[in-house]
Amino acid sequence: MLLLTIAVGVTAPSAASGPSGAELAAALQAAPQVAGPVSFRTDTIRSLRCRAFEEEPTEYRCRFKAWDAQGRWKRHLVIVALDKDKWVLLSLD
Repeated sequence: MLLLTIAVGVTAPSAASGPSGAELAAALQAAPQVAGPVSFRTDTIRSLRCRAFEEEPTEYRCRFKAWDAQGRWKRHLVIVALDKDKWVLLSLD
């Protein structure tokens, strides 16, 4: 029983708490919903907090701040999902 628990923890470490800043930035950059001058990089994302939906444990609501084109920190709310081995953006505020 203990061995199984350890194996599950090793195979999906980021799923327990949501995406990391780097994983979120990659999902945002790959999303067709994010277009134009909006740019999200790992070094421009801070205060990332994610919470899983009870009814769908592979989907997360994440709040974070990102540096915008006007030189200010702007708050964002996104919904992302873990799809196999990568995070994908479902919605962006």
